[in-house]
Amino acid sequence: IELTSYGVGPVGKDCTIQAPVAFSRSVVEPFNAFALPNPFVDNFMITVKTSNKENINIKVYDMVGRIIEQQEISTKRLESLPIGERYPSGVYNIVVAQGEDVKTLRVVKR
Repeated sequence: IELTSYGVGPVGKDCTIQAPVAFSRSVVEPFNAFALPNPFVDNFMITVKTSNKENINIKVYDMVGRIIEQQEISTKRLESLPIGERYPSGVYNIVVAQGEDVKTLRVVKR
């Protein structure tokens, strides 16, 4: 805490003002994931918004609940990873997880 004192003035006695010293805060971006484009024809990309540097786990399930694809990847590599090129037309659930954070996405291949 920083103390600043002022002397006696025409209005009265001196006073001391206490103010917190400036401090830096780190901004933590909440975990979120998006699949674009959706619906897709050839493939889609997953975009993850996070401050965490841990690897991302991706699991793709078909509508029957069978796992179609599974991988662990760094956030940097994820930005350029096309997914779904060999999938048949249909609806897929994608579970994107990073540490304790989990997001489920639904995508449609035409």
